[in-house]
Amino acid sequence: MTIDRHPTRHRALLAIALVGLAASGVSPLTTPLRAAGPDPALGGAAPTVEAQSAPTDDAGGILPTVHYEDWLAHANDPNEFTPGGRVVIPFRPAAHDVREVGGLVPLSLPAGRASGREMAASRQGVRWAEVPGAAVPDASAKLPPVDQPLVDPAAVIEAEESSASIPASPSPSVVPTASTGLQREVFGFLPYWELSDSTTTLDYDVLSTVAYFGVGSDKYGNLLKQGSTGAVTTGWGGWTSSKLTDIINAAHGRGARVVLTVQMFAWTTSQAATQAALLGSPSARLNLAKQVAAAIRDRGADGVNLDFEPIATGYDDEFTAFVRTMRAELDAIAKGYQLTFDTTGWIGNFPIESATAPGGADAIFIMGYDYRGSGSSPVGSIAPLGGPLYDIGDTLDAYLARVPASKLILGVPYYGRAWSTVSSALGAANQSGLKFGYSSTSVYGTAMGLIAEHGRRYDAVEQVAWTAYQRENCTTQYGCVTSWRQLYFDDVQALSAKYDLVNRRGLRGVGLWALGYEGTRPELYGALRAKFVGPTVSVVVTRLAGADRYATAAAVSASTFAAGAPVAYVATGLDFPDALAGAVAAGRAGGPLLLVRPAAVPPATAAELKRLKPTRIVVLGGSGVVTEATAVAAASAARGL
Repeated sequence: MTIDRHPTRHRALLAIALVGLAASGVSPLTTPLRAAGPDPALGGAAPTVEAQSAPTDDAGGILPTVHYEDWLAHANDPNEFTPGGRVVIPFRPAAHDVREVGGLVPLSLPAGRASGREMAASRQGVRWAEVPGAAVPDASAKLPPVDQPLVDPAAVIEAEESSASIPASPSPSVVPTASTGLQREVFGFLPYWELSDSTTTLDYDVLSTVAYFGVGSDKYGNLLKQGSTGAVTTGWGGWTSSKLTDIINAAHGRGARVVLTVQMFAWTTSQAATQAALLGSPSARLNLAKQVAAAIRDRGADGVNLDFEPIATGYDDEFTAFVRTMRAELDAIAKGYQLTFDTTGWIGNFPIESATAPGGADAIFIMGYDYRGSGSSPVGSIAPLGGPLYDIGDTLDAYLARVPASKLILGVPYYGRAWSTVSSALGAANQSGLKFGYSSTSVYGTAMGLIAEHGRRYDAVEQVAWTAYQRENCTTQYGCVTSWRQLYFDDVQALSAKYDLVNRRGLRGVGLWALGYEGTRPELYGALRAKFVGPTVSVVVTRLAGADRYATAAAVSASTFAAGAPVAYVATGLDFPDALAGAVAAGRAGGPLLLVRPAAVPPATAAELKRLKPTRIVVLGGSGVVTEATAVAAASAARGL
């Protein structure tokens, strides 16, 4: 039995603060940026700026997120979208939609002002689409808070649109919902490369927000509507497409939102310079905010998601200023537009408090994935729930220490990662590369096919499905060689564990990267329904109490910790600061915090120590608040004496 004494509560608080600081990832990263990949932003060069706030892989390099990697893979996709009509069904919040937006209860929003065709024809740098017979909205005046078109809808909806299959508009006071309602935010990204896939299906009973991904910006704050040749960009083409018109109408008919994602990456030096130029210019920030607000109002959409990753070093205050400007421009059109922004599992320099303060964003989408990358060794989950590495729990601890749970959306992966490995053992060493085959991501539908072929295994520590198989890799340099290949991804069991965590922590909701990655498989929607629709997430109130504070602390311990806990923390029950300071440390160490009198161990505390049989006791505070004799008596109780 060992007894550790923390001499003062100030030292305990300092230790906890330092642990929290390290876990939050605020230490600056010094690894140079990767200088690879196209930069779609237009408009010349700006001073070189380093970017930070991203996780690093085990090879030491800054690790771009899957949002960026997938976007990069599709950056040169041709625009094959057909421009669409006007969104005619306005958003009406469902009865179960009670999460604050703009500091208010959810509000109805207007339908589309312009058709997709009119928006697709708008020029680069132009704010409002040209609508025949309609004046450009007065920038100094708010538009109607509900759908009151500036012109007769019959003059805007053309003949071929009137025969399209569009859901009937619901009553303004009644929106069809799932039988018992969606109890948390379910925020799903819909990339333009999945919008164009005919197999992509959306279940609005379990989706509260569909985030179209996405449209970029140049350094002057102009949405990237046209490329260098003057052709419509693929991102803008998807946003103005007939497919998205149908999706917005259908989503609104079920009480779900559709928002626009505006992305500005800073994973290369040139990208970081472009982002810094935008954020560093008040006029560029205002221009982008105005253009985004107009794109949302014209389309009849319901808000914006900002994917600025990472934030260029030294520009966190400017990012906050942009978020607040974005909120002001949305509110100038109508109250009730949703505003969110994306962050990584490591907080870095994302200004999460200031950017979510009143007048800022409604919520943060935490990209709860990419904890391992192509160079990571040993291999394993890209989104671990446990284990020796920084994991999802550590991420939530760091965020919840700084912002309320009601502002956090935990993103989960609908994809996994495969590596070439030295063996078939769980967590084998990585040998990916030219000779044995490079590491790659695998979307859920593909991963399930590999599981079916090679067998499913499950890591109960990191809570991830995986499989191992042998694969031949042929190259000119090495010829044909055979290597083990390991794939780790979140299946229904792994995702359900994360959904349980969202419910336990009381988060605003869960996010998905990305819709369409499930292919034609229905089970992922089923998992969302099981965890977030109906009584599964109803609030259960349990009271833990004893005859006094000492017995209450013992009751909390008994309900939480099994016998054999490795440690027990004890603090005086006459004052609260020592116990408050040590509670987090006790929980992280795997033991309870119990209360004692300065010169005696109360019977309830002694009985609980006897049941637990900890091998270590940590005493909080000096001998003036808990005497040495009391510490020895606590140790004796733990030994059953």
